Amino acid sequence: MAYLKELKVTYTRKRVDDDLLNKPIESPAQVYELFKDMQDETKEKVVILHLNPQLEVLSYEVASIGTATRVPMEPIEIYRNAILARASSLVVVHNHPSGSCEPSNADIAAAAKLKELGDIHGLPLQDFIVIGFERFYSFRENGPF
Repeated sequence: MAYLKELKVTYTRKRVDDDLLNKPIESPAQVYELFKDMQDETKEKVVILHLNPQLEVLSYEVASIGTATRVPMEPIEIYRNAILARASSLVVVHNHPSGSCEPSNADIAAAAKLKELGDIHGLPLQDFIVIGFERFYSFRENGPF
């Protein structure tokens, strides 16, 4: 007897202010307002926002949780669920429990790889945002994007 795997996708909801949703993501500050509670996390986390063609948030996922100083970011994991969500583009949000929002060398390398893959596959990376304590760093505004 063989077994066939069934893929199940479940959704949960995150409560946010009404004025933060149902409109396009126009700035990294808007993303920061949605996920600034990540500044209080004790472990590094990677959250992916799946966007529609109008840059509105379709969904988000916690793609990875690491340790206090590092988190794995596997591009295949990030893009697989974005494709399943029928996203047109995505935003990566990542926290630093240390409070610093300066991107590490690993952040810079991951952002470059994700941007390259997104350009190749037609699922562009709109931004890679690092959240520190009461501030953030946007690769779109400051980095090599």
